Amino acid sequence: MPMTAEHIEEFLTQTQVAVVCTVDADGNPRSAPIWYQWEDGAAYLFTGRGTLKWRNILRHPYASLCLDKRELPYESVMIDGPVEEVDKPLYDLVLAMAVRYYGEEKGRAFAENYRGEQKGVVAFKIVPKRIVSVAEEDE
Repeated sequence: MPMTAEHIEEFLTQTQVAVVCTVDADGNPRSAPIWYQWEDGAAYLFTGRGTLKWRNILRHPYASLCLDKRELPYESVMIDGPVEEVDKPLYDLVLAMAVRYYGEEKGRAFAENYRGEQKGVVAFKIVPKRIVSVAEEDE
């Protein structure tokens, strides 16, 4: 059963490891786990500029993101849409995600690696063109 808009918004702000899907140079789908930050109606992410996912996005700036809760009751949200590089301070984005995923102490330590200019890392967002959701009904 699809989720309500309010439930989708709440679900997207939870801490889940997402799977981003891109298309490679041969037209094959490629998937990779990734952190994300949901804000202002878009999923914000970061990756190395030399990664396959980023090279795929440069060729075809469109991606899908799948988020799922893997315990009962199962829920999932899939978004797809255009990808845009963002001019957002990388350290701030990484810090917000790292604290969410690792906790305060380990998250702050992780984010320190992203202070200052990071030419090899890119921040980007997926602006949903389509959102599909599934949630189990309570019994």
